[in-house]
Amino acid sequence: MIIFIPLGIIASIFQLVILREFSFSIAKHELVLVVAAGLWIISCSLGSIIKLSKKLRDLELPILASLSFSFSICLIHLAKSLIGLKYYEATNPGVLVCLSLLLIGPTAFIMGFAFRQLVQKYIAGNSSPGNIYAKFFAFEAMGFFTGGVAFTLFFKDYANPLTFSLLPLILLPDIKKPFKLALSAALIIIITAISVISFNFIIEKEFDNANILMNLGSRYGPVIAVRKAGLTSLFSGGSLLATSEDRLANEEFIHMSLSATDPSTDKDILFIGAAISGQIEEIAKYKLSSLDCLQINPLIWKLTQNLPPGELRNKINFITSDPRVYLKKTNKQYDAILMNMPPPSNLSLNRYFTEDFFKLIAGCLKPKGIFSFFIPSKREILSPRFIKFNSSIINALDRVFTNRLIIPSDSMILIASNRGKIEDQYLLENFAKTKPKTQLFTIYHFKDYLAPPMRSYTENMLDRKITPNSDLNPSGFLNYLILEQTKFYPNLKIINLKKMQLAIIISLLLSGLLIIMISCLSRKISCLLNIGTIGFTSISLSSIIFVLFQLFCATLFWKLGLLIALFMAGVSIGIFFMNTIKADRANLLCGLYLCWMIAIFILFSNLKTIGRSDYAEFIFYSLALLCGFLTGSSYPLLARELLRNKFQNQEIVITIYSTDLIGAFLGTLACGILLIPFLGISYSLLTLIFLNAIFALKNLRN
Repeated sequence: MIIFIPLGIIASIFQLVILREFSFSIAKHELVLVVAAGLWIISCSLGSIIKLSKKLRDLELPILASLSFSFSICLIHLAKSLIGLKYYEATNPGVLVCLSLLLIGPTAFIMGFAFRQLVQKYIAGNSSPGNIYAKFFAFEAMGFFTGGVAFTLFFKDYANPLTFSLLPLILLPDIKKPFKLALSAALIIIITAISVISFNFIIEKEFDNANILMNLGSRYGPVIAVRKAGLTSLFSGGSLLATSEDRLANEEFIHMSLSATDPSTDKDILFIGAAISGQIEEIAKYKLSSLDCLQINPLIWKLTQNLPPGELRNKINFITSDPRVYLKKTNKQYDAILMNMPPPSNLSLNRYFTEDFFKLIAGCLKPKGIFSFFIPSKREILSPRFIKFNSSIINALDRVFTNRLIIPSDSMILIASNRGKIEDQYLLENFAKTKPKTQLFTIYHFKDYLAPPMRSYTENMLDRKITPNSDLNPSGFLNYLILEQTKFYPNLKIINLKKMQLAIIISLLLSGLLIIMISCLSRKISCLLNIGTIGFTSISLSSIIFVLFQLFCATLFWKLGLLIALFMAGVSIGIFFMNTIKADRANLLCGLYLCWMIAIFILFSNLKTIGRSDYAEFIFYSLALLCGFLTGSSYPLLARELLRNKFQNQEIVITIYSTDLIGAFLGTLACGILLIPFLGISYSLLTLIFLNAIFALKNLRN
């Protein structure tokens, strides 16, 4: 039974690394992470029920695991170049699903296959009392817990993911023959060595044969600097952070923004984002009382602090913190807050463009202070997709600030304040008084950007009916995803959001009726539906917790292992707890569904409170543990139910394992593709409450 702990450790770390690499290299945002997790789950399920050929079954599990992991990681980093896409290009949803199956499926399949093999090996050599079936899950969950904690504490800053190909060595003690053991160890070491050495070549191919100047690992994702055709680009966590050609854009943004401040006074300025391409030098051309530079990734600051000249570097306060956490806790007030962040291509970036974030900004400005940032746009002709994206951000900004100025361009600059109206002429006069030494940007450019006809056109094109971007309703993120898809796939048909919402709600109601009808057909079908529903609820709630964790804490890819670890710890506790209880099966299952409903309702009714709390991270850890406990508590009950309905002893564990994972797979698809994107977090939680209410009534009737 102990062998399931190292299996759980390997499955946990392999899953975390593969999903992380897939997200940064291909998917680029968290909703695809949810779907990818579902494809991992269904592949595990298939591995547990599909019988492989005898030749494959004769291969040692550690070698299969090491080979499949190396194969998956290599293909993840080569996939886009193999199908003719650039690293920065958006990927078609259909292509994403196909790539997920090819890149994530093999390793997950082997993990499911390994679980089946070890279960059958154990049952063949031991008696099988009724309470043993759920213990396989408990011991694997212990391994998942150990692997998740180890990843979060020790491996989060890895630079070369292929080093983890060595991990299956911990399964070798299960091999009893010395020769096979030694041969397996040697093969795993050789596989790992070849893979690790090849990784730099693979990265070069991924970036279209560019010269890789730097490839560093960080808790927020890889930081990669590449140079091609004289252009140097810096990518962080899969997003473009800066290029060597940013000088004009920097001069435009910094000088147009700071022209909205009084040029005669010393200013306290906060700069949010990576200042690695000359922004600090441009800001230093103004009278400064203080300059605070705020960045969430400590690795970026290590690069940044060596860029400004020594005398300037001594005047800057480099702060490593989540900007939202810093703005909540600081008592300092600023004359100007400038934000240089990539567009909201994922939820971690979207949280800097929401109404909730703008409120934090407003609370840290002096009475005459200004806030300035930029978003992708078009100067001359705004397409419907740009209008929706720009409107979602600007409508959120207008809910917080009484005045704002739009400066149209391919990077629209927004200057907001709660003082009097921001006048064009005021900006031009201040720029003329300051006379900053610029290489490319002049007052003539400034006048051109402020041309009334272009600004009036942009203002008139904005749609006030577009939902303002917020944490719990990330319309900016969704509209930007659609914008990116239409940019690379102009013939792609975009779904009408309102019609889609109505279709989803109707489908949910019909699905509820269908569940009730199917459960009446036979006891065995009713048993399988219970298992699948537990898996669906468990992964759906976990997915929502992951998304909320990213929205409020921005450390999902760093601490996902800890969230999964706590979930698995809850699974183990729930299994052992429920194994000690002897009571009526139907009433307990009904009570379990009621517990799910209560837990989900508590989260639903406290969403905004959690977002404002200083303890949000610990609340989500507690929710992950509770979710795992309720999931684990179900397994002994489900095993007893299968026994009572004459399922064969040898098939009980695999039936629960595979059916639970199928339900979980459907849950990730529902949450990642339908519920969260189209209905939002709140209505997704209400959907789960509705589902568990149906099954509570069904099991009460039984």
